[in-house]
Amino acid sequence: MASNKILGVIFANTNEKHLPELTAYRTTGSVPFGGKYRMIDFPLSNMSNSGINNVGIVAKSNFMSLMDHVGSGSAWDLARRRSGMSILPPYGEHSFATLVETIFNLHGYIEHGDEEYVLIAPSDCVHNMDYSKLLHFAEKNYSDITFVYTKRVVKEITDDFRCILDVDETGKVTKIMASPVDDSVCCLDIGVILMKKTVLMALVRQAMSESKYSFVRDVLQKSLDRHRVYAYEFTGYCEIIGSVKEYYDANMMIMDRDTRYRLFDYRRPIYTKVRDDAPSRYGLNCDVKNSLIAQGCVINGSVENSIISKGVYIGHDAVIRNCIIMQDCIIGDKAELTNLVIDKDVNVSRGSKLQGTRNYPMYIAKRSIV
Repeated sequence: MASNKILGVIFANTNEKHLPELTAYRTTGSVPFGGKYRMIDFPLSNMSNSGINNVGIVAKSNFMSLMDHVGSGSAWDLARRRSGMSILPPYGEHSFATLVETIFNLHGYIEHGDEEYVLIAPSDCVHNMDYSKLLHFAEKNYSDITFVYTKRVVKEITDDFRCILDVDETGKVTKIMASPVDDSVCCLDIGVILMKKTVLMALVRQAMSESKYSFVRDVLQKSLDRHRVYAYEFTGYCEIIGSVKEYYDANMMIMDRDTRYRLFDYRRPIYTKVRDDAPSRYGLNCDVKNSLIAQGCVINGSVENSIISKGVYIGHDAVIRNCIIMQDCIIGDKAELTNLVIDKDVNVSRGSKLQGTRNYPMYIAKRSIV
């Protein structure tokens, strides 16, 4: 267990500018996923399951729904007298504009505890990982900085969390690149980085003293010549959400049973805030195929290959295909919806017909009346 050695820091606004529709009223971390979860549930659950009991959530903006969701951290066993979970919003005139500035301005929080390592995790990466294995790998290699990577084709990197790595057969990082050089399979850093606290703060202070604010270019790349840098390969389910299309695809993928079992491993449960709804009710003439239905729903129509969140009402003779419908929506009788992402509290009128495509799913904004 990693409880006394690692301080967890989760960045709730990761990739926010590339998800403007989903993050207009919330942080990336509080975007719903899979019918009953939020994006931040995955890094929080990973840390809790790995025994990390001191976790800070960096919330730069739009964090009211995030605070309502995580509460005191009790759902993740992080409501403790000492350590536990903390929300870290901007304060005073301190800037959270870049990752480097954020870490520098949180030095008091980061350096207060006696943990040896800091585990940085983004909120836009859906994965289920045992971080204690990462710690064991770092200690075995006497690593100062340990990346977590996955092998895949990468066309573009849209944030300052991630980079492309060259890794030798021992796991040692030989090169850090800020963007891919071609369309071949490469080692993509998923944004989860374990660093010795003293090394992290020394590198960040050096970058700030030189007015350099890129975490990849001015912190990570410069560390390669001075420190032991290794990378740990993660082979489990991992999806990085950088657009509405990627969000839609990742949700659709978990309806495959094998994919779902890889993500929701019973040995490492994904925890979330409990909402005490009644079980969902299914009308006599409803037809539900290959779908995930959360609690508190009323299903009177046809639902196929869709994810239906808590408290959704689907009217008589309505047809839902390949859709993601978030919490507390009302779908009127005889409505026909195909390839949509429908945000919370949307009211779709009787007989409405809305259709997107698998490549370009249509998004319906929160609280809309269609």
